[in-house]
Amino acid sequence: MFTDTFETESGTREAKYKRDPEYQRRHRWSDGRKSRLIESFLMNVPVPPVFLYEYELARFEVMDGRQRLTALMDFYDGSLTLTELQYWPELNGRTYSTLPSSIRDGIDRRYLSSIILLNETAANEEQAAFLKKLVFERLNSGGVRLSGQETRNAVYNGPLNDLCLKLSRTTELRAMLGTPLESTIGPDGDEDSDDTEIVTPGQDSDGVEITNMGRKMFESMEDVELVLRFYAYRHLDKFSQGLNRISDFLDEFLVMGNRFNPVTLDGYDQLFVDNIKFWYAVSGPTAFQVQGSSRHFSKIAYDALMYASSALDREARQLLASNAGLVRQAISEMYESHAQDFAGRKTNTANARRRNDYAIAALGAALASITG
Repeated sequence: MFTDTFETESGTREAKYKRDPEYQRRHRWSDGRKSRLIESFLMNVPVPPVFLYEYELARFEVMDGRQRLTALMDFYDGSLTLTELQYWPELNGRTYSTLPSSIRDGIDRRYLSSIILLNETAANEEQAAFLKKLVFERLNSGGVRLSGQETRNAVYNGPLNDLCLKLSRTTELRAMLGTPLESTIGPDGDEDSDDTEIVTPGQDSDGVEITNMGRKMFESMEDVELVLRFYAYRHLDKFSQGLNRISDFLDEFLVMGNRFNPVTLDGYDQLFVDNIKFWYAVSGPTAFQVQGSSRHFSKIAYDALMYASSALDREARQLLASNAGLVRQAISEMYESHAQDFAGRKTNTANARRRNDYAIAALGAALASITG
């Protein structure tokens, strides 16, 4: 029988595999897909190996194969009821414990092979992170290319990464992006494919209007990257490469940020929440839509506006939020005066600094008109 725990010398049980629910991609297998994996074992159909990283003796991070391991664990602990089986439909509705003993014995004799990257392969944590990133990218090079944030999430996991994942669920950000809370791989999608179930557009339980574009952003973890981008962007001057190599810039900041102390991260948490709520209060779901653009959300507008508002104290933001019309007017005038800087893909560091100055000036003008 498959188990993901082992008994320690003290008699307690510890997890053998680190399977953070957000690890790797955000795709989640449906029960039908899990059931067909079990059917593969029943029919002795070869199943690809899982790739593990041994971060401590006999303790592993799952680099590739989390969905397969989760399906097996759900099956053996009785939480998976078999469904949508193609070749053994008579077993639909059964759990492991209610299967005939001969079928249970047949499945129990199968095995899932694994390939393990040993901890001692790397001399230190930074080398280990680099090695994991290399292996992870190689593993996925034959399928759908992973986004930068999907790779970051897999190999640079830590406190700041966890915070970005948490904040990507902020209702106001989700309303701006149209992102769901979760997405499920469709019945025929495999773990590393892009064949995912379409989230039906419409409002979710939080009143957020889910869109197909938002679903795609969710699945590529672009929403998580936006949170990280806000934090990193505020330290742009400390990175020589700046936005000219945005992926490396974010990688480097996340590695550094994962070492921040809890007090700093608490401050980061509040800072993002205060600023995303401020802009939602000012302009709602279209707060980061550039005037005159058909694109619902602009990253360069998000960068500049979030940067500018985060430079203000909470009192100033509250004053501006209570005079939202004046803020909208100031931002509209900014777009009119500097249309070229907010158009196209002007993403080098000099462009970014100019947009920051324009946004700071716009908020300053709005404050001046309020206070006289």
